This record gives sequence, structure tokens and C-alpha cells, in this order.
Amino acid sequence: MRALIQEMVEQYDQPTIVDMEAGLEHLSRGTIRYVDCILIIIEPYFKSMETGAQLNRLAKELEIKHVYCIANKVRGTEDERALETFCAEREMNLLCMIPNDDTLITADRANQAPLDYDANGIAVMAISELSNKLMNLEVI
Repeated sequence: MRALIQEMVEQYDQPTIVDMEAGLEHLSRGTIRYVDCILIIIEPYFKSMETGAQLNRLAKELEIKHVYCIANKVRGTEDERALETFCAEREMNLLCMIPNDDTLITADRANQAPLDYDANGIAVMAISELSNKLMNLEVI
């Protein structure tokens, strides 16, 4: 996997998105050491946030230039404050928070993409804003 990612980065002058399995393995093995940017998805639970902090630290050790966190399944101001505090204390760059939205489950049960099911759903809107932020980041 490491060789494939390195080859893609070196041969193609365009953004490449790789969705990795959750956990520390890809960073601890150096599988993604050649990337320009990593997005760490965390949820407002201590174990998830702590794993995110470890990923953040490993990414910095690998000298990955751009490391961002995306909080998922955020259920209100208490979660928001906990995430903001946790990330600030650990120097983690929190890029956005995607709210918990039962519409995603309903869309999945209907075998529809969330965007097709409810383009104005709160999670869909937050993901759209995230997309715009990512397009405007100068990471390449």
C-alpha cells in the first residue's frame, strides 16, 4: 500500500483521496507517509478523541504538513465544547463539526444517498460546507 500511494503521489499531479480504515496502523507503519494532507475523523467520545490525538501526533512525527480533524456525530453544545477543548489542548486543528443526524440512517434504510434523500439535512449541509473548506485549502 505504501508503494502504491508513493507512486500515485509522485506520478500524478492531481489530488488523490485515500480512505483508510480507522485506527493507528496506517500511520504507525508509515503507509501514508507520502501524503500532503490527512483528515482525522473523530467522534465526541473520549476513546475516539484520544485515538485522534495519537493519529495527530504520529502524522506530525511523519512530517505530514497538513493535519486536520473532522468531528462527526456531534450532538449539541456540550459535545462541541468538549471537542473544541480537547483539540485545543492537544494542538489539533479542528476543521469542522458534522452534527448527528438521524436522516442519514433513514436515507440508508431507503437505500438512497443522503444528498438525494434530503439535500437540506443538517449533516448534508455541514458536509457541503466541509467540501468547500477542503477545496479552498492550499495543501498541494
